Amino acid sequence: MMISQTKKLVVRPDMVVHSLKWRTLSFVQVHESLALWRRLEQRIGETSVANSAVWIESWLKSYGDVIPYQIAVFESHGAVRGMCLITEGVQQKEGPFHVNTVHIGTAGEPNGSVCVEYNRILVEPAYRDEFISGLVSLMNTDDRWEQLRLDGFSDADLEPWLEHLPGAQIRHRESRYFDFEATRTAGTEVIDQLGRSTRANLRRRLKQYGELTCEWAENVDQAEDIFHELIELHQARWKAIGQPGAFANPRFLKFQAEASLRLFLENKAVLFRVRQQDETIGCLLLLNDRNRLLDYLSGFASFEEKPSPGLITHYLCMGEAMRRGYSAYDFLVGDKRHKDNLSNQVADLCWLTWSRPNWKFRFLDVMRAIKHRIRRPTSST
Repeated sequence: MMISQTKKLVVRPDMVVHSLKWRTLSFVQVHESLALWRRLEQRIGETSVANSAVWIESWLKSYGDVIPYQIAVFESHGAVRGMCLITEGVQQKEGPFHVNTVHIGTAGEPNGSVCVEYNRILVEPAYRDEFISGLVSLMNTDDRWEQLRLDGFSDADLEPWLEHLPGAQIRHRESRYFDFEATRTAGTEVIDQLGRSTRANLRRRLKQYGELTCEWAENVDQAEDIFHELIELHQARWKAIGQPGAFANPRFLKFQAEASLRLFLENKAVLFRVRQQDETIGCLLLLNDRNRLLDYLSGFASFEEKPSPGLITHYLCMGEAMRRGYSAYDFLVGDKRHKDNLSNQVADLCWLTWSRPNWKFRFLDVMRAIKHRIRRPTSST
């Protein structure tokens, strides 16, 4: 695996903070880093996706030559207790200004191409708070960066960071999901938990389609076939409206092709397809994050040719996912009608920004205050 980067490390490579020994491994030690990562992941039984060894390694293969990075390792009593990827953002901006950023996890790419969600650190639960405290302290020893960003963290995973990052700005975004556990407890089916108009629309569309075939990939050949058709459908729909589509970016395509099939082999990804005779209605790539399916990538037939292809594909996948014992079906952030129609719960995902005081951020604060005053309605006399 060829992974390279040229900038110096963010923090010093060997230090002791609190009771934990800290060391950082650079790109030349990537194989050692990933071996340690896999062992820690297996030992503590971590089953999330965004901090898995497969996700990290796939990202490094695709972006490690353009995004400066290091892997932080915390040890105590002769054992690795926690690890995380630290990246330096490229072409990051705040308002009109370019900003030197550092990120925890697979982030910092130009244009935010991977869009990591349910991001988190890999650490033994008993060492979590000490890990975070030490990490913030160590990152503060480097004065080059202007802004620390935690991208796509859940409320619960963000909470222990807040006492170490006073004054941080947090952007909350809704992640709508369907709760399978509550549906099982109620003894009902997915359709019974949806709104009246959605139920009626689903029944009407299913009748309109007639016989549909659902395919849940069970082997690599099926997974590859569904993934490649997903790309074709996704690109066709975006090109039809004059846009390049996500997979036009060769690095994004390389990352997804590498990560999706490797995650599939580790039961951390699902590939699903719906067909009407020989025509495909839709293809889905979902990530299996702690038994919670995340709606990560999709490709659907044209709306002009097939009625509500996204709604139908997701609904049929949800039914199969519930039968297979998953706990939830999460549509992640973003505004699309099927997310509202097919969800019955809401979670928060958070993007935290912690800025060091400098003239750029003081200027932006003044501009925002002026803008707020202009927009604020005045009371009538």
